[in-house]
Amino acid sequence: MNLTRRQALAFAAAQGTIAFGAARAFAADGVGTLESVENQVWGTTAGAARVSLAEAAAIFRNQRLETGNDAAAGVRFIDASKLSLGSNSNVIIDEYVFAGDASRSTMTLAKGAFRFISGQMPEKNMKLQTPTVSIGIRGTELQIDVYEDGSTEMSTIDGAARVISALTSEALDVLAGQSILSDAKGAFIGGVRDYIHKSANDAINREIDKLRSRVPIPIPDILNPFR
Repeated sequence: MNLTRRQALAFAAAQGTIAFGAARAFAADGVGTLESVENQVWGTTAGAARVSLAEAAAIFRNQRLETGNDAAAGVRFIDASKLSLGSNSNVIIDEYVFAGDASRSTMTLAKGAFRFISGQMPEKNMKLQTPTVSIGIRGTELQIDVYEDGSTEMSTIDGAARVISALTSEALDVLAGQSILSDAKGAFIGGVRDYIHKSANDAINREIDKLRSRVPIPIPDILNPFR
């Protein structure tokens, strides 16, 4: 079919409108995807029942993610940040908005083993929380273990992080190659340590190797009027 120039321009505009609408719909409904899944992984959104999740499932704001025994999952968010979960892990995506300077992200790591790699979101607007500490991000790759009693062990693989005690509000800067440990109330034990702790969770270690060796599932290029 031959189109006039005016018809071609009109068709292109219509296609652009459709693509923009789809991107906006994705932005409204999903904040990322499950890039990899091993064994049992569940998601629970507000007001809905817990459902089993498969690879490439959409991830939403206010969603709880859980993994089963010897399970693991890798989430890739729309700003290209990544969160890996080991077995018996539990995290809530409390808030996630990717909109230039208005971007903000808060996640609660309730228990389990995690690895977080920051993406394009302004780091000053990102926060990770556990039952005992809050973690500010600065160009960072972090390894985090949240134990059953809420005590938290965190290592900075790359970049830097500021960790604040929920009990005393003491703040520690943790640089690459360093780690901290908090007790079940949130008090730091021994201050900043000059080594990276080893996670006892084999599933998180397998998931990290898997994510590093595979091509990521593509996420739609979301049009962002704020950038």
